[in-house]
Amino acid sequence: MNISEEKSFFARRKIKNQANHLLKSARHVCNLREDLATPSDLRQIAELMEALSAQLRSENFRAVEQVSGQLADAILRINPPRPYAVLRENIEVIIVALAVAMAFRTYFIQPFKIPTSSMYPTLSGIHYVEKERKTFFDYFPFNLAQWAVFGQTYIEVKAQSTGLANISQTREGVVINIGGIVHKIQPNMSLHVGQNDTVLRGQVLASGMKVAGDHIFVNKVKWNFMKPERGEIMVFKTDDIKHPQIRPNEHYVKRMVGLPGETVGIVTPFFYVNGRPVTGVAMMDKIQACSPGYNGYIQTGDFMTGGVDAVKLSASQYFACGDNQRNSLDGRYWGPVPRQSLVGPAFFVYWPVSANWGPAR
Repeated sequence: MNISEEKSFFARRKIKNQANHLLKSARHVCNLREDLATPSDLRQIAELMEALSAQLRSENFRAVEQVSGQLADAILRINPPRPYAVLRENIEVIIVALAVAMAFRTYFIQPFKIPTSSMYPTLSGIHYVEKERKTFFDYFPFNLAQWAVFGQTYIEVKAQSTGLANISQTREGVVINIGGIVHKIQPNMSLHVGQNDTVLRGQVLASGMKVAGDHIFVNKVKWNFMKPERGEIMVFKTDDIKHPQIRPNEHYVKRMVGLPGETVGIVTPFFYVNGRPVTGVAMMDKIQACSPGYNGYIQTGDFMTGGVDAVKLSASQYFACGDNQRNSLDGRYWGPVPRQSLVGPAFFVYWPVSANWGPAR
């Protein structure tokens, strides 16, 4: 075999592959556009496809090239190229992906974020930690990676006026009054000034790391097929809860401690069901044992003021408590949660990466 014959073989192979691909495209376009194309155009394509197949069988490659060109022109007549085809295709893919994601979110799994510390330390809300000054990782672009992975952002509180620092402690944190202007400092931030220090406008008063609250996935399907279990982290809507501090159309995250038909109460540090303290539920046992970070169950609010067997749940009611009993607005204040308000159990902490990341406890 000489060099020219070798080239001729590969050229024939290329022509044959292109012709077969063109036949597949023609069948696809006919199926796609048969309701829009004219009968004559569809008939012409069918005839050209038959002619091209015949030429391929006879291996008349000069004729294959000629008929292929005619078939390509016929395809373009019923399926002309659209302007910005690549952009339009990418937009269509994005729209379909968003539609699928929204449907999945609506019916199967939904993400939620934890804004407060009512479930701490099981789940963390937005909080702050001490940090005296910026480090290498707090500058662009490394700070973006630090936020994306760990949910941490370095912040500073600067003086808005000049004067003496009047510092006072509140339940929400530290308040610094300078010349009549109040500066709120979040708990656990590092203070850079002392009582009655002279402060200049723009001076840093406090610094620290703001840490995003845990973001969780909630299984919206499970409780349609299985009964809720004691100890699960429950997400529920607030529409049917009546309390001055509860706004409607929000979602709360607490731990399910009372089930339908039970009589529940608290004798600190124990949670009682039908006159007996709960045992055998891992996280509730941990809370009742006052393990590090937990304070047991505490009598308080309008429904758990003392004694045992304080609340009788109906056949469609559940009782919810936060793990952080010293700082949780929960069923002790507003009573039972009706079945129709339940969304589902939390099952995974997906962001940020922290000690809580992974399956929800």
